[in-house]
Amino acid sequence: MDLGILLYIGVGFVAQMVDGALGMAYGVTSTSFLLGLGVPAITPAVASASVHAAEIFTTAVSGLAHLRFGNVDQGLFRRLVIPGV
Repeated sequence: MDLGILLYIGVGFVAQMVDGALGMAYGVTSTSFLLGLGVPAITPAVASASVHAAEIFTTAVSGLAHLRFGNVDQGLFRRLVIPGV
């Protein structure tokens, strides 16, 4: 496996552990690690795009879990979904 892929997996794992423990800071942690490791191919734009792409999936799974467990006020959701998008 390519070293770059292993790097992304490792950073993602550590950042997700911090996010799970604190409930926040996934983006800050993973971006800081990616930039701090000094890999030449990882620029701030690439690090930011990678983090945001990963957050799409983790946020979607979290939202679906809250919906499944009944933690979402459907009326409020309908009123806020269009302005939120």
